[in-house]
Amino acid sequence: MNNFLIVLVLLGLCIGLGESTVTISNQLKHNKLLGILCDNYKGYQMLKIGEDYNFNVSLDSSDPVYEEQYSCTLYQGPNFKYRQEFIVLDDAWSEGGLEVTSKWIAREDGIYSSRLLNNPLKWDGSHLLKN
Repeated sequence: MNNFLIVLVLLGLCIGLGESTVTISNQLKHNKLLGILCDNYKGYQMLKIGEDYNFNVSLDSSDPVYEEQYSCTLYQGPNFKYRQEFIVLDDAWSEGGLEVTSKWIAREDGIYSSRLLNNPLKWDGSHLLKN
């Protein structure tokens, strides 16, 4: 029975390896909606103030849907004219293939990352990705 429990625990740990979570939170003022379009193929998302959008991605290079980087574009303001496109998750952030939690918070003065708390991305700033 103990061996069975050990196998179950190990299996549970292995299933979660390489799976990372991205969370985007809307903390804009004045009940502004936050539009989100990410390259995770889940379509356009709309967040009310205080809501979070979460999605999981694979950082396992043998997974057929694996990508080294995932990016999102956030939109806010009148007619969603303010935007910022940026990398929300990079395989390089993973330590030895372990899972990564990437948290982003949209506020009036910029987009904050759990990795870069003191250096927010500015809306319509110079951080736009070039295609």
